[in-house]
Amino acid sequence: MLPIVEWHTHVIPPEDALDPYWRGKCPLTIENVIDAHDKNDIALSVVTDSIHQLKDYSKQQALDALKAWHDRAARLQEKYRGKIVCFASSVPTAGKEIEKELVRALDQLKLKGVFITSSMWKTYPDDDEALPFWEIVADRDVPVFIHPPSSAYGEERMRNYGLNSSIGRPADNMLCLARLIVRGIYERFPKLKIVASHLGGGISEVIGRMDYAYEMREDSFLGSYSPLLIKAPPSHYLKRMYLDLACYHLPAAKCAMETVGVDHVVYGSDAPPLTWLKPRAIKLVNDLPVSAEERGRIFAGNALKLMKLTKTDVPPVLQNYAA
Repeated sequence: MLPIVEWHTHVIPPEDALDPYWRGKCPLTIENVIDAHDKNDIALSVVTDSIHQLKDYSKQQALDALKAWHDRAARLQEKYRGKIVCFASSVPTAGKEIEKELVRALDQLKLKGVFITSSMWKTYPDDDEALPFWEIVADRDVPVFIHPPSSAYGEERMRNYGLNSSIGRPADNMLCLARLIVRGIYERFPKLKIVASHLGGGISEVIGRMDYAYEMREDSFLGSYSPLLIKAPPSHYLKRMYLDLACYHLPAAKCAMETVGVDHVVYGSDAPPLTWLKPRAIKLVNDLPVSAEERGRIFAGNALKLMKLTKTDVPPVLQNYAA
């Protein structure tokens, strides 16, 4: 069996795990992460706080919560060294104090990347207020993992049948990525390492439509393309992004892989909270029509390269994939 780096797993603050909603069985604990890690022969897990709780917070409350997560993440990263690495969390449009906290998390606490949601407080990370955030991560060459928030615009039409989670949240993720592309984020920061969860919400399936909208531009009845901030079709920039394969649908995974390339997809299961799905996520990668060497890159090599992990940072089973 090839060694696996789990890109997509969450924990939440211990106090949130006590919420009555979970009925005493919250899956989003570090103990469950390690248990799932061991039961499925995961070599290394990337651990993030999903920060869904921030949507109801003020900026000061969010800052306090982020500081607490970063201090806890640093402790977890040390306690479980060789089993996990942790990412900082941030809100790109939140202003100077949260930017300063991100710098502390990356520079002092040595967290390995940054987790953001595709929208927060009715803002998106392509907004001008987010430019200092992108400067921080570009200067440090760390990956930015973009994940949907707990709810998206239009959720009032998606409250039944799990549609908010299965449809609304991926759609918000796709909108975020599309806006980052057309608003020229890669023109400003060409070496950004953006990793989108859940295949980018299906952006690979609509990128052709984005391309023809770019080609038609002002001759189109589709609406304005002003200001023009990109120099190539959107598909050119999408190929610079990375997509995690937490989707559970092989044709969709194939589409994403063929769109961005084998070197730009990473294994992810989104487990926990969906721990029982982890074997299915592993099977999906094993079922992809790729060579053993390419499968190794999807399972581990691409993720280690994104995080710039060296042989001293990883367990022995991963050292052939590390720098």
